[in-house]
Amino acid sequence: MYQRNPIGHLNFLDTTPSLPFLFLFITILVEFGCTRQAHSSNFTCIESERQALLRFKNSLADESNRLSSWIGEGCCSWDGISCHKTTGHVVTLDLRNLEQPELYELSPSLVNLTNLRYLDLSLNNFSGIQIPTFLGLLKDLRYLNLSDAGFVGEVPHHLGYLSHLRYLDIGSASSNYIPIHNNLTNLRSCELVVPHLLHVNFTSLSSLKLGSNQFLNPTLPPWLRNLTSLQDLGLFSNNLDDKVHDTFRQMTSLVNLVLRGNHFDTSTLRSICNISSLTSLDMRDNELQGSIPSEIGQFPQLTVLKLSNNRLNDTIPSSLWQLTKLQGLYIGANALTGELSEHHFAKLRELKRLDISHNLFSLHVSSSWVPPFQLQYIGMGSIKIGPRFPNWLRTQKEIEELNMRNASISDAIPSWFGVHSNDTRGLFLSRNKLEGSLNSFISAADADKKVVQMLILLLNHNHFTGNIPEDLCKLRTLIYLDLSNNHLSGRISLCLGNLRYLRILHLGSNSLYGQIPGSLGNLGELISLQLSKNRFDGKLPPSMQNLKRLQLLDLGENRIADTIPAWIGERLSYVDFLTLQSNNFHGGISNTLCQLPNLQVLNLEHNDLSGSIPHCFKNFTAMESTEPGTFPYSNISYLDPSVKSISLSGNHLVGEIPDEITGLVGLQTLNLSKNHLNGRIPKNIGNLKQLETLDLSMNELRGEIPPSLSSIYSLSSLNLSYNKLSGPIPSGNQLQTLNDPSIYEENIGLCGKPLLNSCPADESPTENGPVLDDKGHSEFDFSWFYAGFGPGFSVGVVGVVGILQFKQSWRYALFKCVENAYDRIWVMIGLKTSRLRRNFH
Repeated sequence: MYQRNPIGHLNFLDTTPSLPFLFLFITILVEFGCTRQAHSSNFTCIESERQALLRFKNSLADESNRLSSWIGEGCCSWDGISCHKTTGHVVTLDLRNLEQPELYELSPSLVNLTNLRYLDLSLNNFSGIQIPTFLGLLKDLRYLNLSDAGFVGEVPHHLGYLSHLRYLDIGSASSNYIPIHNNLTNLRSCELVVPHLLHVNFTSLSSLKLGSNQFLNPTLPPWLRNLTSLQDLGLFSNNLDDKVHDTFRQMTSLVNLVLRGNHFDTSTLRSICNISSLTSLDMRDNELQGSIPSEIGQFPQLTVLKLSNNRLNDTIPSSLWQLTKLQGLYIGANALTGELSEHHFAKLRELKRLDISHNLFSLHVSSSWVPPFQLQYIGMGSIKIGPRFPNWLRTQKEIEELNMRNASISDAIPSWFGVHSNDTRGLFLSRNKLEGSLNSFISAADADKKVVQMLILLLNHNHFTGNIPEDLCKLRTLIYLDLSNNHLSGRISLCLGNLRYLRILHLGSNSLYGQIPGSLGNLGELISLQLSKNRFDGKLPPSMQNLKRLQLLDLGENRIADTIPAWIGERLSYVDFLTLQSNNFHGGISNTLCQLPNLQVLNLEHNDLSGSIPHCFKNFTAMESTEPGTFPYSNISYLDPSVKSISLSGNHLVGEIPDEITGLVGLQTLNLSKNHLNGRIPKNIGNLKQLETLDLSMNELRGEIPPSLSSIYSLSSLNLSYNKLSGPIPSGNQLQTLNDPSIYEENIGLCGKPLLNSCPADESPTENGPVLDDKGHSEFDFSWFYAGFGPGFSVGVVGVVGILQFKQSWRYALFKCVENAYDRIWVMIGLKTSRLRRNFH
């Protein structure tokens, strides 16, 4: 099955490992020669170890045939195996899985590899088994990596027998025991249940990574104070909340400290500022608030400072700008203020990565400013830079990613700026007022005949005009292209189909026209296609059925004239969002759409669709879930992925509303207005507890409003106007707040608040309401007429008899007529009363 692999976390510059870790890793590689295909030509390998490896291979489900080289006598040349150059013993087994995860069972034959020093089984899937205890018998192991491999349960204490172990990575296992001994220098474990160990003896530990764990106590474990040799400490994403700040003061050897994703405050940051040896500090996603402490300048060796996504405010202290060795400064997503000028950056000559996005900064530098640095990553989104396009960018020759979204730039892109470097990976210039043609900007990509490795190009929400340049097709590595919300015109170039890595293509809200080119069907990796609000016409190209990974298809507000193709449901089985509104689609709604179980949004409104609503809508299983909707690219999508909705308004649909729709209990919007639907509103409409918007107006619905409607507490928008509904309007709960009479107008049989015509005193909502006749009157209305007719008639007769008692001939004729009429009326009253009684029961 296709697995979604989000790209929303592209950070090309935040991957530098700590120096101690890098040194140790390189040492291990050099000592043991552990490359994936390392081997010794002097040995065919020891037979007993070869047999052990073959038994191990037979225990694996190697569906991708990664171990196809494990044949013949020379096991030292097999993939993932390396042997000692002198003894011939297997010393390295590296099966780190960088491809499709597979199911495994571990054979104990590995214990026969008595000289094994390096074992890496990470990124595999061991199907929820425990870490085998026999691994504790591999006495010579120096390196053991079992991270992200699907192991569960406790980490066996047998790993504590590995007295030579220096690197242990058991990330994503589960444990209440950490097998640490004095020789261990590197430990990484994630997603553990970590107790507060009272007696520990691992003073040699230099690197400790305990990220994404569940500490039984949210404070820092006291045994951390014993780690006097610790240089690399990672406690990220543990929800730690510690107000005691003497722990870090004693860690005077720390070089790299990662505390992101906890609840540390500014006082914690201040307590860290005395660790003069620190070169990297990461406190993103904490509860830092107020000003950045002026003590931040006490890190003379600091090269990386990450304080993003906190609640810091005020201006940046002058001491921060004195950190002359800074290479990476990340302070985005705070509320910092002030005007930044040239002198602030004057001493940051080594700066490579700068993120000041989403603050209240304004950047004011002269047009002739030449920064003292060469930036690789520039994050200046949502700060004020414009109105002119920043001229100093011309001096930056190493840009890998540039983010100046929403930067108040109102200018044409200058001719010197383009995709001029093969190092550029991402350009984020959306939500400005950039103008002019894209031709000169894009054509710069080919100026030096280089292959530009551009991955992301976001130019949406600007004022660009003209055609989409064909030179854009030369950016063959693009995975995300957004040119939506501009003033582009013309046809889509056929060559866009050559961008075979493209996963997101958004061209909506322009003036593009013509038929959607069939070449887009070549984009086999595409997961999001948005072409809405243009002037596309004709039919959908059949080649689009090749977009088998598509999850979002938005073709709304065009001029497409076609039936809804069956292949949408039959071939695009991963579609979550399908919006075809405001086109000229005609014919019925095919049952094949019901083959989209992941569908969260279906919008077919304002077309020429006919026929009935399919009962198989019950197959939209994603709409049965009350969990919020998801879209793996929600951080870069233009829609709200949490909303689940069905909109069929403004068509020619007939028949009844299927009862099956009331099983889609996750629905938040249901709009079936402006059709020719008849029958009753489903009595179980109240099952849709998540419903926020319900519009059934301008149909031919009859009967009462189901009382269950009042049980939908989330309902904030309701429209039942222009139908043939009758009876009392349900009251209570959320319906009491929807007091606009217009939502019920033109239903002449309705009564009760918020309408002016009140219901009779003893009338109340019933499970089955009265049925309207062809003129809009209900049997219930006529029953009151018949019930009062008898007594009124009797009183009238008495008056007439008194007058006519003096005229005998008139009396005989009149009494005969009245007697016959009276008999007929009471017979009719009896029949009507009997029918009404059956309806109520």
